[in-house]
Amino acid sequence: MTFQSPPPHGRSNSDSSNALTTPYAARPRKRTAHACDACRLRKSRCDGRQPCSWCTENDVDCFYGHQQPTNLNQGKSDKILETVLRMDGLLRSIHENLALFAPAHKQSDRHRTASISTPRFNSSLSPSSSDNDFAKVANATIPSTHISATEDLLNSSVAAPFPSLRAQFRPIFQLESSCPPIPFQPRSIRPVFTIEEAERLLTSFQLNVNFWYPTVSKATLQILFEKMQNGFIGNSCEDCAALLVLALGAASELIKLVHSSVEPRGFESRQHQSELMTMATVCFDEAMKLLSVAYMEISTISTQCVFLAALYCSFLQRPLQTWGHLSTAAAKCRSLLAYGTGSGNPEDEECIRRIFWSCYIIESDLISELSHLPQSGVAEVESEVPLPGPLQTHFNEAETEASALYFLSCISIRRLLNRVHHLLYAEDKHKTYITSRDDSLRGLIAELDHQLVLWRDTLPDFLRFEDDTMECVNEHAAFVRQRYLACKSVIYRPYVEIILKQIDSAHSIETIEGAARCLTASCNHISNLRSFGQTVLIDTWICSLSMTSTMFIILVSLRTAALRPSVVQHQIADYGPHLQTLLSAWIGVMPQKSPSIQQSIRLIAEIENLIGDSL
Repeated sequence: MTFQSPPPHGRSNSDSSNALTTPYAARPRKRTAHACDACRLRKSRCDGRQPCSWCTENDVDCFYGHQQPTNLNQGKSDKILETVLRMDGLLRSIHENLALFAPAHKQSDRHRTASISTPRFNSSLSPSSSDNDFAKVANATIPSTHISATEDLLNSSVAAPFPSLRAQFRPIFQLESSCPPIPFQPRSIRPVFTIEEAERLLTSFQLNVNFWYPTVSKATLQILFEKMQNGFIGNSCEDCAALLVLALGAASELIKLVHSSVEPRGFESRQHQSELMTMATVCFDEAMKLLSVAYMEISTISTQCVFLAALYCSFLQRPLQTWGHLSTAAAKCRSLLAYGTGSGNPEDEECIRRIFWSCYIIESDLISELSHLPQSGVAEVESEVPLPGPLQTHFNEAETEASALYFLSCISIRRLLNRVHHLLYAEDKHKTYITSRDDSLRGLIAELDHQLVLWRDTLPDFLRFEDDTMECVNEHAAFVRQRYLACKSVIYRPYVEIILKQIDSAHSIETIEGAARCLTASCNHISNLRSFGQTVLIDTWICSLSMTSTMFIILVSLRTAALRPSVVQHQIADYGPHLQTLLSAWIGVMPQKSPSIQQSIRLIAEIENLIGDSL
């Protein structure tokens, strides 16, 4: 990579014949009054032909007005469609089944806004005001009054016996908002990449970021690659997106280089690490100078720019900046979903749906720890937006399919997590549950756990995992297991809280067993944590807080007679050093360290000392 000032308009000497592959040409389709069964289930446009273009391209029999035969030979896209429909049915069943266990008292959620009513959203899906209290969680939202975050735990009465923890703790928003601004170069230095460098970084982006959040289509990547060949001579959203893709590709390669090996890095490796960080920084700097163009436009490519900027801020471990870009991207998505992209290209609409769901996942993660941040509203309309459908995002069909299935799995577990937060940790319900000994809480937790088991049963083979500490078949399955364990521990945590708040009372066997399930899941969550690419690049900040609260729960349980047997059977003495080593390594590549992550490392070290005193 070399650097130059912005060149005059004109093509570079790069040969366009060296492009990654033949562009995936998306053919616009005309609207029709009658859609075939497959297109209707996919909630996408059908050209009305017999057979239609989509069914022809995907080797699927095309039917109008009746169901397809069950013995149909399915193509890869149909397998994705089948999984989409199965997961959607599973998630819709959550609020239908949980209605049996809804509390009778009415909830007042002062920050919840009404669902939007637009030409493209089905207003009939919104709960009516006459429905029971459970209808208010038809959308998987996290209430602004939920109290399961790290900050709430450390400020609760349970933390009173640990003054050393409270003395070290500072409010997370206060720490992050006082960070110095992200430094930028004062003058433009447009990077120039060789074809080999550009292809390498694009491949890294594809294998990592675009696998976890598959929002950039194959056709768009081809356009961006041409921008790279031309030397970024323009000031368009495409130039901005191309620079951000390169920045994230370099960041992905850097993460892999630093964390894929336990061997000490030699001089050449450290030099390569420095070069990758420079590549990522320069590309991001230049993209930020063009981001104002993306902010002013309402289009698919401008929405992609803002979303990719949010992902890079996650890499920089800047949660507030991530939230800022994410809110803008989410607002653009809602507008384009409501009124259409205007391009007539089905790929654009699918890309917007995927960005919408990506914003939903990441915003939910942020809100789970900083619950009073203003929400973009994506969670309040999520039940009205179709789940992602087929989209060619990779140059390999198998990779495209695997990415789509992984993305659907992450969406569905995040939706379930949000419902858990809403049903168990909204402030008014939580006060009732942690003092109640009736069957309503047990029934609700049992149903949520049942839904978690059903979610696990829907996973494709390459994402299967065991509950314990056995090695997974790949990193993606290992990351999904972390989500599963986090969800399981949060589902059963009310039992732990009941015992802690009624420490002198006798507790039922069901309560003690439920608390044991929470603590076992929490211990396995820590034991299984590794430097997964998605965790390091996207989720370091949220992971640091999650691990701090998990360590705190283990500490207070260790000092409680009814809970101690559930934790001493695990290797809890090793957890503190394990987490400190990981988190310290994850922030090591950052020129500016996140103060809240550094605080988490200090708190974990103090909790480790307190655990040592209690063993």
